[in-house]
Amino acid sequence: MLLLDKLCQNLQKGVCSISIMIGYILRQRYKIVDKLGSGGFGETYLAEYPQDLPVRPKYKCVIKRLIRPPTPDLDTEERFKKEAAILFKLGKEHCQIPELYDFFEENREFYLVQEFIEGHDLSNEIISGKRWSEADVIQLLQEMLEVLVFVHQHNVIHRDIKPLNLMRRYVDNKLVLIDFGAIKEISTFKVNIQGQISSTITIGTRDYMPSEQWEGHPQLSSDIYALGMTAIQALTGLTPQQLPKSKTLELKWRDYAQINDGLAKFLTKMVQRDFRQRYKNADQALQALKLALFNSQSSVTSVTMQARKLAQLRLESPVSSPKILFPNLAQLALQLSVVSLKLVKIGGKYGYVGQTGKLVIQAQFDIARDFSEGWAAVNIGGRESLFGGESGGKWGYIDKMGSWVIKPMFNMAYSLRNGQAKVEIGGQERIIDKTGMFID
Repeated sequence: MLLLDKLCQNLQKGVCSISIMIGYILRQRYKIVDKLGSGGFGETYLAEYPQDLPVRPKYKCVIKRLIRPPTPDLDTEERFKKEAAILFKLGKEHCQIPELYDFFEENREFYLVQEFIEGHDLSNEIISGKRWSEADVIQLLQEMLEVLVFVHQHNVIHRDIKPLNLMRRYVDNKLVLIDFGAIKEISTFKVNIQGQISSTITIGTRDYMPSEQWEGHPQLSSDIYALGMTAIQALTGLTPQQLPKSKTLELKWRDYAQINDGLAKFLTKMVQRDFRQRYKNADQALQALKLALFNSQSSVTSVTMQARKLAQLRLESPVSSPKILFPNLAQLALQLSVVSLKLVKIGGKYGYVGQTGKLVIQAQFDIARDFSEGWAAVNIGGRESLFGGESGGKWGYIDKMGSWVIKPMFNMAYSLRNGQAKVEIGGQERIIDKTGMFID
């Protein structure tokens, strides 16, 4: 009897009640080194591969074992292959969705082998009692909506967007969308007397799940609701359970965050109880967000011109002008302009293009990261491996005009976060601030 068979009990019922042992090797290739988590749909492990090739060091991957449904049949297996194929396509074509390396069935269990994301989930950043700034929330919304536009274009609903499923990748500070719900649904399938397949459990997390999804009818706009709830949680510092609701069960959150009206209206529409009142998909929501920011930017310009006139009057008159409270939308407009520069690879070199696709910073870097807080980490003389690793060369930082703010001097450099960045120099990890000084 195989080791995995010994570990599993009641296999005839399709339930594995004992975890895979640390050190077990799946398909002679993937060695289990740690257990990352478990839930009602299966378990997640960290593994090293390839064990069947003389490669050093080994690479890391994530293996998800799905609990086999109580009444599996050929249709269930076909559904597993179909959903795995979708994950494969999504991961291959978008850098903020984990790649699917392999999928298989072994000892009557379904397995997925996915890219390991070195980072932390947003539950480490969205903390109860701590409020995010408007700029940070807008960056979260824009970045995740851009990912969801791609997902929704493939007619895929994630179904479980929440802080735990948004990973902050260390290497470039990007958010990665993990743990798609459709593949987990296979674990809940049952077959009735007529041979029809249905799901026994609703996929998703209740606090971030709209009513139509709870009732078993998820829409593309269900993802919009979940992302809106996540953004409101970040803005208010309150969990979904702590936020009150009206008599009509609409979320009452506006009094808990001091933000621009345009952004507030946008978020309120995202979390409407009736899915028909929400943005119907990510593309519609993203366009609405850009319009809200454009209108806000226009307001900032108007306020700034008025401020200049008042400043001139103050110079000409001994009478002091009244104190003016400026909205922090100028910061948001700056943040948006930074986010709008996109990394592009041309002829083996990296550069940056603007929103129109026009080259803004010439393709000249051997490795590069996306802009974050006005800076981008770039490498001269390094190279990327086939497995996604980076080696050699020196790292520095440029601004959005393409000028060096810190010339290449680091062995490794990561994106800015809250005005700080991790770098490696002289065999040590250090932290720098935006003056380029070490602060650790």
